[in-house]
Amino acid sequence: MKRTLAISTALALGMTAPTWAGPADNSLVWASDSMPSSIDFYTHTIREGIVLGHHIWDTLIYRNNKTNQIEPHLAESFRWVDDTTLEFKLRQGIKFHDGSDFTADDVVGTIDYVTTHTTVQPIFFLESAEKIDDYTVRLKTKGIFPAVLEYLANVVPIYPSDYYAEAGPDGMSRQPIGTGPYRVTEVVAGEGVKMEAFADYFGGVKGKPSIEKLEFRRVAEFNTQAIELMTGNLDWIWRVPPDAVQQFEGQPQLKVESGDTLRVGFIGMDAAGRTNPEGPLTKVEVRRAINHAINRDGIREAMVGPGSQTIDTACAPPQFGCIGTGVTTYDYDPEKARAILAEAGYPDGFSIDFFGYRDRPVVEAIIGDLAAVGIDANLTMLQASAIAQARTEGRTAMWFQAWGSSSILDVSAGPGYWYDGSVVDYARDAETTALLEEGNTTIDPEARKAAYAKALTRISDQAYQVPIFTYALNYVYNADLNFTPVPDETPRFFEASWNE
Repeated sequence: MKRTLAISTALALGMTAPTWAGPADNSLVWASDSMPSSIDFYTHTIREGIVLGHHIWDTLIYRNNKTNQIEPHLAESFRWVDDTTLEFKLRQGIKFHDGSDFTADDVVGTIDYVTTHTTVQPIFFLESAEKIDDYTVRLKTKGIFPAVLEYLANVVPIYPSDYYAEAGPDGMSRQPIGTGPYRVTEVVAGEGVKMEAFADYFGGVKGKPSIEKLEFRRVAEFNTQAIELMTGNLDWIWRVPPDAVQQFEGQPQLKVESGDTLRVGFIGMDAAGRTNPEGPLTKVEVRRAINHAINRDGIREAMVGPGSQTIDTACAPPQFGCIGTGVTTYDYDPEKARAILAEAGYPDGFSIDFFGYRDRPVVEAIIGDLAAVGIDANLTMLQASAIAQARTEGRTAMWFQAWGSSSILDVSAGPGYWYDGSVVDYARDAETTALLEEGNTTIDPEARKAAYAKALTRISDQAYQVPIFTYALNYVYNADLNFTPVPDETPRFFEASWNE
C-alpha cells in the first residue's frame, strides 16, 4: 500500500507536465538503489559499478549488441598463437581521458596489476601479458580456457598503467581515467557520478555517444525514484517491482519496458561450516529441508513477475553448460521440510543469521518461509560492499544473493565462481570444484557440457544453495529516450539518444 500511495502521489505531481531536463540539454540522469564503495572496476562485482565501468573504460574486444558477436575494440585484430596465447594488434591514436596515449604498456601494466592484486573480479584465467612492440601484446592464459574471449570482452578493462600504479584503486575510484565514451567529471562517494561525452573518443564497437552528459544517482528507496522520475528529476530507472509497473502505464511521458536477464537469485548456505563448524547447515539433510521450505514459485510470481522463471539449477539458463533437467529438485513442501529437520535432530528448528543487501521484500518472504518450518532467521541488511566483505571473510551463514555472472554467457562465471575453493566458496567440496575446473579447461564443447552437468547435478543433490529465480527487469524511462534493454543487464547509455 505504501508503494501504491507513493506512486499515486508521483502521478498526481506528474499531471503538471514536468519539464524534462534530459532532452532540453542532451543529458540523462539515471538512478539505482546501490553503488559500490569504490568504482574502480577491479574492486567490486556490483552491477551499478559494472555499468559505470562500460562507460568509463574499454576492453580489448567487445560484444556487438547488434550482431551478438565479439569483435576487436581497443584492439584492431587478434589471433590465437597457440592454445594458451592470444595476440592483439592494438589500434593506434587512442587517447585516455587525461590526454595520454594508449599503448601496449597500458595493457601489460593493467594485466600485471590485476592478476597480482585483485581477488574480486574474476581474472583467474590470465597468467601474464607480454609486450611485443608498442602496439602488439600477447596474453597468456593459465592453461586452456575456452571461455577467455567472453571474459576479456566483459571484465578486463584497460587502465592507464602509470596512473594506476601511482593512484591505486582509491585514486582510480576518486578520479577515474579511461579511454571510454564518457569522461568522469565528479564522483561523490556513496551518492553518484557525473560524466560527459569524451570528445576524443575513438568509437570502435561502442560507437560515439549521442548524449552529452550522463549522471548516475544512488536513490535507495524505490518510492523516491518513482517521484523523482514523475517530476522530471530522473530520466531512467530500473528494477521496478511488478506490482508498481501498472502505476506507470498509460502515462504518455513515460515508457515501460521489460527485459530478460542473465541474473539469478539464490540462497547461499554455509555447508562448509566456515561460520560454525558444528552448525546445522553442515548437514545435507538440513540444506535439503531448507530447499523444500522455500516457496520459490510464489516468491517469483509475486515479486519478480513476467519474464522471469523458477530455476532448479545453480546457473542462468542461457549460459553455456547450464542444464535445466536431470538434477535433484525440491518441491515446495513445508511439512516435508519440518519432518526432515526433525530427522536431522532439529524438531524445534534453530536460529541462524541471515544476510541481505538488496530486494528486501524477497528476503523477507524467504525469512517468512523459514519461520514457517521453525527456522528463526535473524536478518541483517547491509550495503553490497559490506556483505561482499563479510562473505569473503567467512561470516555469512545464510544470505540472499543476486548474481549476474559479470554478463558472461558461460557456467564458469556462475557456479564456476561460487564453488572454486576460494574465499567465496561456502561448500568447499573438492569433487564439485574439480568438475567445474574440468569444464573450464576442456576445449571440446561436449566434454565441457558433460563436466558442468556433473557439477551442477552434485550441487543440487548436496543442496549447496537454494536456486530460486531468474530476474526480469522492468524499466521505466522518459518516452523521448531511444533505449534498448539487453539481456546482460548492462544498460549502454552510449548507444541511447533523445528524439529530436
